[in-house]
Amino acid sequence: MRRLLPILLFAMLLIPTPVQAVPPADIPNQGVLGGFSLETNSSNNTNPALAGGIMNEIQVVEVYTATWCDNCIDSEHALMDMLEDESATVLVHHRFIGEAEDPFGTQEGDDRWISLYGEACKESVGIERAPPTVIMDGDRLKVGSSPNERDNLHDEYADMFADRNQFRTSGEYSSDISWAGNNSSGVLEWSAILPGDSDFTWNHRVMVVEDSAYFPDGSNGLDYYEDVVRKVINIEPVNTENDGSSTHVSGVVNLELPNAWDGDDLSLVVVHEWHSPEVLECLIPEGCDGDEDSGLLPSFLAPIGLIALGAAALTRRD
Repeated sequence: MRRLLPILLFAMLLIPTPVQAVPPADIPNQGVLGGFSLETNSSNNTNPALAGGIMNEIQVVEVYTATWCDNCIDSEHALMDMLEDESATVLVHHRFIGEAEDPFGTQEGDDRWISLYGEACKESVGIERAPPTVIMDGDRLKVGSSPNERDNLHDEYADMFADRNQFRTSGEYSSDISWAGNNSSGVLEWSAILPGDSDFTWNHRVMVVEDSAYFPDGSNGLDYYEDVVRKVINIEPVNTENDGSSTHVSGVVNLELPNAWDGDDLSLVVVHEWHSPEVLECLIPEGCDGDEDSGLLPSFLAPIGLIALGAAALTRRD
C-alpha cells in the first residue's frame, strides 16, 4: 500500500485545477491593439476588401479557459454580461500543453500566451497558464472567478474595461484587413498605423476564431464554447515605415485555415502586440532580475516539494 501512495499523490498533482481569485493587476510596458473581426464565410465564398475600423473603438479582451474548468463559467458569464453593450473583440484561448480533455487549444496559442502573459500570470498566482484569466488590451490582468476590489465580478471587469491604456485614449490609429477566400484558405491583406517611435517593437498575428463550438464532453458541462481561438498565425509586414511618432506597416499573406469544429463560423482577427524598451530589456535572459536563479521553488511548487519528500520517506521506510 505504501508503495502505491507516491504514485497516487503524483497522479493527483497532475489533475488540473482552476485558480480561485487574485486582485486585478497591470502588465507594464506592453499591450495589444487591433481587434477588427472579419468573417471568412460568404454565399459566394469570397469576402472582397472589407476593412477594419479605428482601434480606439474596439478593445481586445482575451480569456484563458479549459473545458474542465467549472469556475471559468462564472468568470465568462460575468465578462460577457459586462461586454453586452460595449465594443470589444473577445478571444477565448483554451489550454493545450499537458491537456487531456480540452480539444480546442493549440501549441502556438499556449506558446504565445506564455511569451506575452506568462510572467505576469506567474507573479500573480505562481503559474503561467491559469484558467480562468481575463486580460484586456494585453496590459490588464485578472485571474480567478471571485471579485477582490468590488462587490461582484461584473463591476470588477467593468473597472478594468474602463481603465484604458494610453493608446486607447489618444490618437487615431487604425488597423485594416481584407480577405479574399473562403472558410478553408485565402489571401489576407492587412495594414496598420501604429503609435510609438522606432524604439517600440511590434508583433503582428492573425487569430482564427470559431464563433461557437459544440463539445458536450467537457466536464464543466458548458456544451457550447464561444469565440474559440482555433489557430494563431504570426504575420510579418512587407512594408514598414516609421515617421518618428508612428509606424506604418502592411502585408499580404496566404492562409490555410483549420477546419471548423462544427459549422462554417470562422472569422479572422488581426492583433498588434507592442513592447516598450523597458520590457525588451527584461526579455533578455541575462538582463532580468527574478527568481529563476534564486534556487527557491515558486510558491505553487512548495506543496509538491513537501509531498515528494514525504513520498520518498515512505518509500525508503519500505
